[in-house]
Amino acid sequence: MGKLGKKARKFAKKNLQSVEKRNRKLKPFFKKKFAKRNERHQVGDEEKKKVEQQPKKRCQEEEFQDISIDAVFGKDDDEVLRDCDSDSDGYLDEDSAVVNGTQGEIGDTEMSMQSKESLSELKKQKKKLAKLNEKLVDEADSDIMKHKVLSGSVLSTCCDLVDEKQSVQALISLLNWYRAACHYGHEPSGIPRPDIYYDIEDSETFAKVMIFVLQKADHTFRSILGLSDSSTKEKILKLKNNPKWDSLKPLVKSFVRSTLHLVKQAADLEIIVFALTQLRVSIVFLAAFPDLLKKLIKISVHLWVTGEETLSQQAFLILKDISMVFNSECFDTCLINMYKAFLHDCDIPKANSEQRLPFLRDSLVELCSQDMQKSYTKASVSITQLAKLLKMALTTKNKEAVEKIHSGQYTNCVDLWVNFIAANVQDCDLQPLLYTIVQVINGVAQLIIGPRYLLLRVKCIQWLNHLSRTSGIFIPIASLVLDMLEYKTTNDGEKQEQKLEAVSTVKLPKNWLKSQNFQEQCVFSVIELLAVHFAQWSFHISFPDLATIPVMRLKKFQERSTMEGLKRVVKRFIEQVESNIEFVQRKRDDVTFSPNDQQSADTFMQLEKQNTNAPYTQYYHSIIDKALGTKKKKKRAVTAPKAEIPLELA
Repeated sequence: MGKLGKKARKFAKKNLQSVEKRNRKLKPFFKKKFAKRNERHQVGDEEKKKVEQQPKKRCQEEEFQDISIDAVFGKDDDEVLRDCDSDSDGYLDEDSAVVNGTQGEIGDTEMSMQSKESLSELKKQKKKLAKLNEKLVDEADSDIMKHKVLSGSVLSTCCDLVDEKQSVQALISLLNWYRAACHYGHEPSGIPRPDIYYDIEDSETFAKVMIFVLQKADHTFRSILGLSDSSTKEKILKLKNNPKWDSLKPLVKSFVRSTLHLVKQAADLEIIVFALTQLRVSIVFLAAFPDLLKKLIKISVHLWVTGEETLSQQAFLILKDISMVFNSECFDTCLINMYKAFLHDCDIPKANSEQRLPFLRDSLVELCSQDMQKSYTKASVSITQLAKLLKMALTTKNKEAVEKIHSGQYTNCVDLWVNFIAANVQDCDLQPLLYTIVQVINGVAQLIIGPRYLLLRVKCIQWLNHLSRTSGIFIPIASLVLDMLEYKTTNDGEKQEQKLEAVSTVKLPKNWLKSQNFQEQCVFSVIELLAVHFAQWSFHISFPDLATIPVMRLKKFQERSTMEGLKRVVKRFIEQVESNIEFVQRKRDDVTFSPNDQQSADTFMQLEKQNTNAPYTQYYHSIIDKALGTKKKKKRAVTAPKAEIPLELA
């Protein structure tokens, strides 16, 4: 093709674009087009992934909301006990046919052992009792309703017959009067015997019939059945084929039912405690009445949690005896219901929680120690649940999850299993539980680091010290303790006075952080916790290595501190620790065994450990005595209108 002229080139450039120029223009267009198409595919894939992932996130949120510390044992035993709360069966039948039949059975068994003279005396007593029954009928009432009034003379005669002759007829009459006394003011509407109305003459007779039946019923039942005081539930179950048991079973059931109603409805504390004490002797008879046994467990758990000190102790003894006598059937029921009641009570703020919760915890630990195999399983499930809640709080930092960790339920549950492990770690293999609970405590202590959570951190360190002391295993706590010295607080130089309402809270108010008292409590807590930790290992061959870094950090704090009182306390502690370091170091320099000789290292300074006059041991005891004295002063100051900041560190 020849050369084009100027006008032809201009025309071609304007109207006849070359292929390359056209491609250059179209190339970005196609790139954008295909890029948008690819983006649409990617966006579609991402939306699909989000749609697929959304249910999983929703499930996690729902799982968090559904997690509950007191619902880890599966079936709720409250449903099992719900149907056991029925009213009494009513009054026992006092008709002559029943009485004669009962007495005839007893007479047949006694004919081979007694003479004819005893039979004649028994007939005389029967006639005498029949006359007494006639006196009880009030003929002034209508012919349909029989009004029986119990007088003092009639009661004395019936009591003599039961005491001396084990008269079943007299016992039936007394149990009917006892039922009337227990249901006084609480009689249900549907009475099985509407033709008889029982009444008691005066308050003195009322008290006598209650006391006599509670004291003598169990002994009378055992005498008639020929049972000893040490009879087991197996012996009670074997009485099914005994004709004496067939006639006596309604009497035992009436006594237990009436007593349970009395315990449940009575308002007087002494009456309830006395009734529980006497009913505790007859627990073995409940082998024949499983519904009444479940009802007794339910009532006892309620009284154990809500009752006063004496009543709570007596209710716990009932539960303890039930779990021992009916171990295979009732131990799990008692443990689970007590565990749930304990955790429920932790969330309810009460004035006496500081004294009450340790008793509930210790009694629950005592019950768990009766059957270590079953308790180990329950403890493992509960501690695993605590670990799951902690993991969720650490990973999500969710406000609700963190609040659940700082709740009274969570901390008291950890406290329960710490004391359970500490009480049994020497006798049983609890190393897996010990390892897990230590990890949980370390996680709780490091969940939120700040001065407002001083009490919770101190409690965590006390748990670790307690586990280390009882198990003999070294658990490092120095870093957790010394971090408390780094709390930045505003020291205004004034000792502000605060009230005691917030002592039980995990999170301290902000205005407490500005007081001089708070800074003092931080330092005193550090000294006390380190003193306890060092006291356990003060004669160990590795004590110089253990105490060196804490001493260095304490010296740095002493240098930058401006409070002379705190500097003196820290300086004295450093001097005591350094003196003990030098003492152990001199002994260690004289040994001839190698560091690999574990047996020789364990026996290092065993004689010195028995010496209570060692300088550091005396210093440790002075620190503990001072802490206990401060604690007693704080308890006495509870009734005062104002007091200094009361940081409960134990």
